[in-house]
Amino acid sequence: MRLEAPAKINIGLIVGNRREDGFHDIETIMARISLFDIIDAELSDSPSLSVSIKGNTCYLTSGEDLMEKAARVFSARTGIVFQLDVSIDKRIPHGTGLGGGSSDAASILLFLNEMTGYPLCYSELLETASEIGSDVPFFVSPYRGAFVRGRGEVVEECYVPTGKRLLLFFPDSPTSTASAYTRLDSVPRKERHLPFLSDSFPTRETHPNDFELVSPLNIYEVIPQPLFASDSYISLSGSGSAWFVLFRDEIITKFDNPEKYGIVSAYII
Repeated sequence: MRLEAPAKINIGLIVGNRREDGFHDIETIMARISLFDIIDAELSDSPSLSVSIKGNTCYLTSGEDLMEKAARVFSARTGIVFQLDVSIDKRIPHGTGLGGGSSDAASILLFLNEMTGYPLCYSELLETASEIGSDVPFFVSPYRGAFVRGRGEVVEECYVPTGKRLLLFFPDSPTSTASAYTRLDSVPRKERHLPFLSDSFPTRETHPNDFELVSPLNIYEVIPQPLFASDSYISLSGSGSAWFVLFRDEIITKFDNPEKYGIVSAYII
């Protein structure tokens, strides 16, 4: 079966202090965007659990592939064993804060649940997703946009500006999420809360991303100057390294052919 795993952007991201369990409470709005990993997954009978994954070379030096983790957590929770063969066309860059690995894992989790007769209800899927990774519950949810809290396990549907165009900018170096959290822990931050969007458009004042405080590159080193004059929202996504410009209205700029500049064009789906 062919699966499409979408990327996400964060429209604002507030990070609390480190908890006793080592995690952080967050408040963020996540929105799915039109950048996808393409996954071909095949399930077959097997006397024991077997997982084969091809094409996800970015995980070869960083531990267990999140898709394999999703399969093993699902099997442990349901008691179902199988052979899972996965081939992935990886289009969401690794280490960019766009949730590619989490989205891939969620796609496999939903695929396994469907193909085995839905042994997990929605609340159980969310619990299982939380065991895999903090962004996975959002991608398991049916929502285009969601207000996400806790360590990522509280997912509540909310308005996002569906259809709005955005440009994605990718600095050369990927970001380690764990390292970004460690750096952020050394920066004093006031306690505050992220507002819902309702039908409003975000601004950098109303919907900041705390990880910009520790980003190796600042906004002016990444985003071309002409875009600051546009009616847009500019932000880091997740812990980085990707930045994005979200446009309120369709505008004509010299970046209407973004691929020419190594930029990815997308929209909120």
